[in-house]
Amino acid sequence: MTAPTKAVPTNPAEWEEYVHTTLSSPEAFKAAFEDGSFKEAMAGYTGATNATMQALRADLKNDIVTTVIEMSKRNGVRPDVERIALAASKGAAYNEGAPGASNKVWKNGGEMLSDLLTPEKKVTREQRARLDAYTEFQAAYSEKVPSEGGYLVPEEVRADILSLALEDSIVRSQAVVVPMSTSKLRYPVLDFSTEVGEVFGGIVMSWLDEGQEIPITSGMFAALSLVAHKLGGLSRIPNELVRDARALDAWVRQAMPAAVKHFEDLGFMKANGVGKPLGGLHADNPALIVVGDESGQSTASITWNNVLAMFARMLPESYGNAEWDITPDAIPEIFSMALPVGVGGSAVMLGEGQGPQRLPMSMLGLPIRWTRKAPGTLGTQGDISLVDWSKYVIGDTQEMTFDTSEHSAFTSDKTDFRIIERVDGQPGLLTAITPENNGPTLSAFVQLETRSLD
Repeated sequence: MTAPTKAVPTNPAEWEEYVHTTLSSPEAFKAAFEDGSFKEAMAGYTGATNATMQALRADLKNDIVTTVIEMSKRNGVRPDVERIALAASKGAAYNEGAPGASNKVWKNGGEMLSDLLTPEKKVTREQRARLDAYTEFQAAYSEKVPSEGGYLVPEEVRADILSLALEDSIVRSQAVVVPMSTSKLRYPVLDFSTEVGEVFGGIVMSWLDEGQEIPITSGMFAALSLVAHKLGGLSRIPNELVRDARALDAWVRQAMPAAVKHFEDLGFMKANGVGKPLGGLHADNPALIVVGDESGQSTASITWNNVLAMFARMLPESYGNAEWDITPDAIPEIFSMALPVGVGGSAVMLGEGQGPQRLPMSMLGLPIRWTRKAPGTLGTQGDISLVDWSKYVIGDTQEMTFDTSEHSAFTSDKTDFRIIERVDGQPGLLTAITPENNGPTLSAFVQLETRSLD
């Protein structure tokens, strides 16, 4: 007796129907088992159930994180969880649509490198099974592997690296991250520079009398041109480390995320856009506002009036996300600022930071981030910036490759390790915005100009 052909069940109701029909007797079950249809049905149902559970877990996690963030905001706290736990929206969590997505091959990056660097004659049975699985995976995605070759990093490992990098990153943790299926992408943004007479890209709304026609307007849209630029790194590591999988994994989890985080931030913050991202704090950012200094101000100083002038040029809707990015050599200036009162003055109070470091502190209610990645040193443009990084757009191919060579450093008993990713970044505002009252322009990117004695 042959079991009747049934569609593969994908939910509990369909599975119950399958059991009561296709497997209605011992003979039917035996037939389904022998012809492989039972195995197919079981695999289909398990896969669908796992996918559903993963989606539910992701939704639950997002709900919990959102609740925690809202509770924190109501209490005046901006916890790290706001930047870290929302990794999925920042291009760091596992993405089944990424080029390197596959069934899990390796537990971590160290195991991956250890397998790939083990000489063929010393490969164990377990390593061979993983390598064969990877070979099948890479063949399936061969058209997506970059032309310079190398190993396409599985999505599990790429996501792990970027999730670790996200924890202390400045830009990626707050920016809009857009997955790129090709090396070029035009990302739509509203095109407007003034709220005088119009807002949101040419859309005008009017108060109307009964029967009055609505004036015809048309929205103006533009597009950011995102072009994936290659960010590559090279490291030379001792072969003793290569032969120790656990030590190698520790190195991968520490060095690789730190390198990715550091050099991505440098690009997204201050690169010039030529063969690399256009940094939000670079002078070529068309939305960047540079606030003037005070007359007769010392060349290496930051005053309270400077701070207020910068704050006055920030978009009000960015107050909830903006931060002060300040070079560490400006700490003496920031901590010794005084509020002018007649011919005297009084000290400016800075808010306390949170967490074990009790930093970054806050100023005018916005967090201070002390960073050596600031574009300028004390007294020069970029030493202090007020920026809302949620108005920055990152294009991410979600493709990471690596390659190794034991020959270039053969005499020193070391192995060269190369890693490459492809990303781009552009400010999400096309220009500073003139408010409806025709006041000074506002932006999400504000700096203080270089101070010079007039």
